[in-house]
Amino acid sequence: MYVFCLIRKKYYLLTKEEFVRQQIIYYLIKNRGYPVNEIYVEFHYAFSNMKTRLDIIVIKNNRPFIIVECKSPEGNISYKYFDQIMKYYLRFKSQYLVITNGMKNIIFEMKTSGIELLKKIPTNN
Repeated sequence: MYVFCLIRKKYYLLTKEEFVRQQIIYYLIKNRGYPVNEIYVEFHYAFSNMKTRLDIIVIKNNRPFIIVECKSPEGNISYKYFDQIMKYYLRFKSQYLVITNGMKNIIFEMKTSGIELLKKIPTNN
């Protein structure tokens, strides 16, 4: 089974992680008001001589705004995923970080005073 990605404009095999990715993309667009042209999926970049990719990044006003790390629904969200997304933060300095397995979302707002946990991804203002 395949699913059409609104961002990448083509069909992808519907794996468990791809299902979570498409679910959060839909939520960002339909429920939080982010336009398609601000959302990037499987964003490739090099960091410390290693090539890697972000599952989802939202760019607002030409700056990273939200980074989303998607995991399979069967997996528990653990500290290793927090370490992973913090590495992305060190590179991109986005205001918000999200780790999701489709069942549970952990949302962080990065502030100068520290990290604040949020209940929802902020809306596009």
